[in-house]
Amino acid sequence: MNDNIQQLIKASIYKSLPSHEEKIILEYLKSIPEVEAYEILKLMVDEKSQITIAMAKKVLHTRDYVTQLFNYGIVKSNAQSIKLWLEFAIPKLGFKSVVRLIEELNDDTNRLLEKAVYWLPLFVSKNETRSWNLLEKLREKPNCKPI
Repeated sequence: MNDNIQQLIKASIYKSLPSHEEKIILEYLKSIPEVEAYEILKLMVDEKSQITIAMAKKVLHTRDYVTQLFNYGIVKSNAQSIKLWLEFAIPKLGFKSVVRLIEELNDDTNRLLEKAVYWLPLFVSKNETRSWNLLEKLREKPNCKPI
């Protein structure tokens, strides 16, 4: 990774970047193998870069990398950023798969299920009865009181 890209990524930690600077990072990430892009995105999650999820949406296409980054990022997220992680993962992995991942990662320290149940209805259309049924089952779990 060249110095310019590193500086732009560092700047994205503290402020929003102009679109032409975001485009430079995006073009770089698209030009390298997906495994390398995944590793850079993972570092951006650690640094809390504001553009990580937007970049990941456009760069990661392999189910394994999407799943790994989702698992890595959602555990570190707060109640509000969970919505962004859901917007990233649900179109790429599917509603049911994302719910399953959240259930697997949920524990008393991160309370992912409680945080996610608040946002998940936004991702279900009215006629998706299976997804609504799944959501109702989640809400009934003893450790799931939406926050």
